Amino acid sequence: MHYVIYTLLDWGLIYFFVGKRFFLLWKTALIGLAIAVIVDYFGIKYNLYYYTKGYVYIGKQPVFALINVFANVILYMNWLPRQWHKRFLYSAYVSVLLLAVEAAMYRAGAIQYPNWQLWYSYFLLNAGLLLVAFLSDLLKVTPPTKLT
Repeated sequence: MHYVIYTLLDWGLIYFFVGKRFFLLWKTALIGLAIAVIVDYFGIKYNLYYYTKGYVYIGKQPVFALINVFANVILYMNWLPRQWHKRFLYSAYVSVLLLAVEAAMYRAGAIQYPNWQLWYSYFLLNAGLLLVAFLSDLLKVTPPTKLT
């Protein structure tokens, strides 16, 4: 149920804040999703963490968690600044927000950490967001944002 609530919240935010820009950002979200799937594959394989309370799984990853990654990348890219020095600060801020969500999911029992600490995720989230921004620029899949 936790993933479903989080999914509804994410897609509500996309509806109100992203709107029609969704059609410009979905390709970048696929890049972010691919990065997350690879990272989670190895995290689960090496028993660093695992997901519980999912309804439907692909491999050992809940489908709703993957949908949330897709939505979070769209939200992240919607306000991504053009200048890289601003991107570092923006990514650090967004990583804190996503870490708070992960902490809530951990507290609810939706994710377990046998060989992981919550604060490790901050660095993983920040690196992943910056990698998505870099690959988006490199592959030119996202048009420039309106906001800088």
